[in-house]
Amino acid sequence: MKSVIAVLVLVAVAAPAAAQKVYVDYDRTVDMTKYKTFAWGKMPPSVLEANHPMVHSFIKNSIEYELTGGGFIEDTENPDLYVIYHTNPKESVQILSQAYGYSYGTGWGFDPYWGTSIVTGSTQVNTYRKGCLIIDIWDAHTKLAVWRGTATDVMSEDPEKALKQLDRAITKIVEKYRSMRDKGK
Repeated sequence: MKSVIAVLVLVAVAAPAAAQKVYVDYDRTVDMTKYKTFAWGKMPPSVLEANHPMVHSFIKNSIEYELTGGGFIEDTENPDLYVIYHTNPKESVQILSQAYGYSYGTGWGFDPYWGTSIVTGSTQVNTYRKGCLIIDIWDAHTKLAVWRGTATDVMSEDPEKALKQLDRAITKIVEKYRSMRDKGK
């Protein structure tokens, strides 16, 4: 019985994390192991920073935490890498239609319901917020992009849960970068 409960708890905890989709793209000709330091690149003005400065600060601090936890050193004077992030929240619509009932078409032969068609159903429209977080990393000396990580997920309306989702996304993205760097790609 305890093992069943443990599996259910594991599935309940893992399901939201699995919902996030994380993608990476990088310059395969660059030796990622040569990078040791980073600084924040100049970011274009963002709506997030202007309207939600606490969330902006949370994202920056979380990225810094993940990078420094992976052995990077923040160096604002002479960094190897510049890091920036972008967000792109979107309202999305999901339309669910379900038909039920019966239908008889026209045709030859004996059919007491010839030509009759009755189909009933329902349509449900749901709106939800889908968030996209992009972390760009480029070589500070050549000014060329070397890596991009993207995470997408349906964002919770609960601000506390949304911050946890952001934190998980940042962790996943930076872990992918660190694993590539550690493998020497």
